[in-house]
This record gives sequence, C-alpha cells and structure tokens, in this order.
Amino acid sequence: MLSEFSFGNEQQLYRLISNLIVNAIQATPLQGKVSVSLEISDRRYVLIHVQDTGVGIAKQHQNRIFDRFYRVSEDRSRTSGGSGLGLAIAQAIANAYKGSIQLQSQPGCGSVFTVRLPLQR
Repeated sequence: MLSEFSFGNEQQLYRLISNLIVNAIQATPLQGKVSVSLEISDRRYVLIHVQDTGVGIAKQHQNRIFDRFYRVSEDRSRTSGGSGLGLAIAQAIANAYKGSIQLQSQPGCGSVFTVRLPLQR
C-alpha cells in the first residue's frame, strides 16, 4: 500500500516530517516523550502523527502557528535557534501534495501534529 506513495520528492517529504519532529523535540522536556506514527485512512490517505508531551500551544497562537516568521515565544525561539519558518515550510510542502497539517494542542499537555497526504494523485 505505501508503495503507492512513491510519487513524492523524498527530500521534501523528509523535510516536512523532520521539521515537525525537531519542533516536537525542542518543545519537550528531557523526561518527556515524542512519538511518530503512521496509518492508512480509507485506503486513500496516509496520516502521520507527531505527538509530544511538551509545553503545548495556547489557543490564541494556534491559528497563526503556520505563518511565516511567527514565533509563539521570542524567549523560547531564541534558545532553540528557530527562525519561525519550520512549520510554514512543512505546511507548504503538505499543500503542494494536496495534503494538510492539523494541530491539536493544550498548554502543559503537549501537541499532536497530523499530516494527511493522499496516497495517489
């Protein structure tokens, strides 16, 4: 089934997923957890879940989190070295494949980013 997903540019798909994983690692404390899972939905889509037990993202920031150069916290981004482009790039790549990224997050409880990509164009 996953062989049907071979239409993608490997470097771009790697960048999409690695941006989400790096963000999850940076947002998660040392004793926290980051997990990545993959599932097939309706035999038409692949769903990739990147979940962390990190700081979470407040509701007022969630609608802007994919904006270019947007940073939830200036202090946090300075320590992690972020430019505010990682999630914007990830979303642009997902969109280029007719896919999407959704966020579920709660401050203090972590975040789940779900990438949904079609198996065939």
